[in-house]
Amino acid sequence: MPLTISHAAVVLENGVTAVPAPPAAALLFAALTGFGMLAGIWAIRRLESWATKHTAELVAFAAGLLVAGALLHLVPACVDLVGTGRGLTWTLAGFLLLFLVEAHFLPHVHPRGESAIEGHRHVAHAQHVGPLVILGLAIHSIAEGVSVGAGLSAGALIGTVAAALVVVHKLPVGIAAMSALYHSGVPGPRAAWVSSALALITPLAVALSYFSLRTVSEELLGVLLGLAGGSFLYVGAADLLPEGQAHGRPVNTLMFVLGALAMVAVKLGAH
Repeated sequence: MPLTISHAAVVLENGVTAVPAPPAAALLFAALTGFGMLAGIWAIRRLESWATKHTAELVAFAAGLLVAGALLHLVPACVDLVGTGRGLTWTLAGFLLLFLVEAHFLPHVHPRGESAIEGHRHVAHAQHVGPLVILGLAIHSIAEGVSVGAGLSAGALIGTVAAALVVVHKLPVGIAAMSALYHSGVPGPRAAWVSSALALITPLAVALSYFSLRTVSEELLGVLLGLAGGSFLYVGAADLLPEGQAHGRPVNTLMFVLGALAMVAVKLGAH
């Protein structure tokens, strides 16, 4: 019978025992993934000028966290569970899947090189942009929730890293969601309500996936971690990093490096 997460802790190939996160911790991390986006919604409602001015720095920092977190934590955990060749294959699959979906089915949240607010002032048929962006973010939020739930099932540290990666980049996502609705003609209070409802999707997906994945095999869990790692790598390197570096300011480069170093510190602190 294949080893399942509910029967024993995962023993990785390097000899490190990964104990799944307890339910209370999983629910806490689920809630935090929603709070990150709510913070972005609050920022755009109350501090629009500040949020617009510093969005690039926030995005660059989140990009560093996502890229380094995927490469140092999620991908190695996947490799430990399913082997190097298959692990990297599933990571590539996650990267390519998100690229194809975003490139051909979902609109970009905001054009590169422009702020999340200013970029939508000249988009054709702006009234259609907001709903499409919200739909795209909803789909992505479900995927992120499943990724975090899989991470929490694999181990407390991996789950913590996955949750942190989602939380930190939810702030600019909240700003983007609000700005897209604003510039498609949705009034401020209604835009805040819709964006807040969107913020609940990831926490619900985290909780549902965590409890449902506690009885899956290590093989499937490794596949999910690989897909999660590839998707986070794509979001960080292909989406957020070009946004954060659009104007080439040194402070944005520094923020990216600091984000990456934060994940290095977590890696070193775990050993």
